Amino acid sequence: MIKTNKGRKRALLLGLTLVTAATIFGACSKKEARTLELSRNAEGQDFYTIKTWTKLDCTGAPFFVGDQMGFFKEEGLIVEYTGNTAVPQRIPSILHGDNDVGDAHPNEIAIAREGGATIRAIGLSIVEPPPEVTDIHLQHMWWVSGPNSDIKTPEDIIKHPGKVKIQMIARNACMDFNTDVLLERYNIPRDKIEYITMPDIEGIQSLKLGLIDIAIPHPPFFKSVEDLKGNVITTSRELRGANAGTYLYYASDDFIKKNPEAVRRFIRAIKKAERWANENPEQTAKWTEEAIGIPVLANHWYSTESAINDPFIQEWIDGAKTAGALESTAKVTVADIVTHEFDPAGRP
Repeated sequence: MIKTNKGRKRALLLGLTLVTAATIFGACSKKEARTLELSRNAEGQDFYTIKTWTKLDCTGAPFFVGDQMGFFKEEGLIVEYTGNTAVPQRIPSILHGDNDVGDAHPNEIAIAREGGATIRAIGLSIVEPPPEVTDIHLQHMWWVSGPNSDIKTPEDIIKHPGKVKIQMIARNACMDFNTDVLLERYNIPRDKIEYITMPDIEGIQSLKLGLIDIAIPHPPFFKSVEDLKGNVITTSRELRGANAGTYLYYASDDFIKKNPEAVRRFIRAIKKAERWANENPEQTAKWTEEAIGIPVLANHWYSTESAINDPFIQEWIDGAKTAGALESTAKVTVADIVTHEFDPAGRP
């Protein structure tokens, strides 16, 4: 079969993505994880110190709550924040041992695992809120156009002259996983879309300046959208339902093997924080606003327990294949990227 220029370009990009992943993650996976040692504080409590990157975005709320409410301390943990880590460097930082635990969407973990990264999800974090939670501000994402845009509904996307520029934080995460449904549902050709990667807050500013057509912000940034008086074209719940925002905590296989008790304590503490965040959204938003330095109207919704829904994870793997981020013949499975060892620790 002769490939068109478009087909050759897509194949080349996919090949480069997979070769790069295999090179980076394959090399990183050779680094051994550290074995955590118990220390004792002045109060006589034994604790582990666990490292993660500094939280400066919408995923930070459980950590802010865990620190403020003392849930980490209750479980004998100190969380050491190691500084801002760019999204492409987060999985390598886990594999290098610079951080112990991280958080990501299932497709990110699957792509990394297929590329040789020996990482695995240890618990469920963000989910789409259940139907009885009707506040739109708690949904995982909005697709938003500017106040004077000709794009006010999904059907308007295909009518827009030229390409539609869509902002997303990074490729192969929740934004394109859900946008793929939007394109398929409304028969929008993929080549109609040009993705522009930038943080949410920059996306909203770019929307205001007319530099992009659609932004895909997360909850802490919905206040900025409303201040802009942007049009909400659709939401994550409308596109993917319960599986729209599935988000996981993960660690390296080696770290999990060497430190099961520390992982167990982390899951217990972070789930306490997430349940508290669901029940106390205003205070959670206040602490998040103080931590990340922008007005926050709401945060994400969190699963009340840590058990991971395997069929949901398979949907994310399939989505990565649909998007071309994984080859259709990719061998990665749900069992490769998920452990249920710590499910009991995350129960209420």
